[in-house]
Amino acid sequence: MKNLRIIRANELAELLSVSITTIFRMYKNGDLPPKVKISKRAVGWTESDIEEWIQERTIDKEIN
Repeated sequence: MKNLRIIRANELAELLSVSITTIFRMYKNGDLPPKVKISKRAVGWTESDIEEWIQERTIDKEIN
């Protein structure tokens, strides 16, 4: 079963060492996994999706 911990934009920005604006820009450009709607005005990403996404990017850099 996937990890259901939700990472909010501010935590994700800190994890990736980018701004929150960059997080939403990356999402808009399709560079991040799908977000999860937490409430009417709150969104986040599952920790497992982010971990998988980071691993894929790391593998891609090792290949190239």
